[in-house]
Amino acid sequence: MRRKVKPRFWLFMIAVTLLVFGASFLVMRARYAQGAARLSEARTERDELILQVNALTDQLNFARTDDYVIRTARDELGMIMPGEVRYVNGAR
Repeated sequence: MRRKVKPRFWLFMIAVTLLVFGASFLVMRARYAQGAARLSEARTERDELILQVNALTDQLNFARTDDYVIRTARDELGMIMPGEVRYVNGAR
């Protein structure tokens, strides 16, 4: 004899299945939101690092020029170019 399956059983199985899929969906959605937030933070950090690299590259390129050498020699070492006359202010 075969047992006849009642409609309540199928409704219960459908409800359990929907509940499992719904919980899985919510968990995956939360993980997706966390991943999206981490990706956004990583992109922001990457953009900041790119700006820093560009600024340092500009500084390095300037440091390789004659203008930088002349400015450093004048400002930090107190040197003057040949033929120039140094004036000293006595009020200091």
